[in-house]
Amino acid sequence: MMSSVPGPDKKTKLLVYTIEECPVCGQKTKRAFAVGDYVTKDAAKCTKCGNQTKITLIYAEGSKPSG
Repeated sequence: MMSSVPGPDKKTKLLVYTIEECPVCGQKTKRAFAVGDYVTKDAAKCTKCGNQTKITLIYAEGSKPSG
């Protein structure tokens, strides 16, 4: 069965990001994905309140090369 979702354009480079969220104050931080990241993993300390953050989302964004 063929997928109805088109594949990425061959000229598009995918950039993968990780979202870390503080369960106490709700602050979200976007950073570049690092090997070993997974959803629910403990992440860095919150810059707002100092509590432990957790990874809540990992996703990719397309980036067209310039030129």
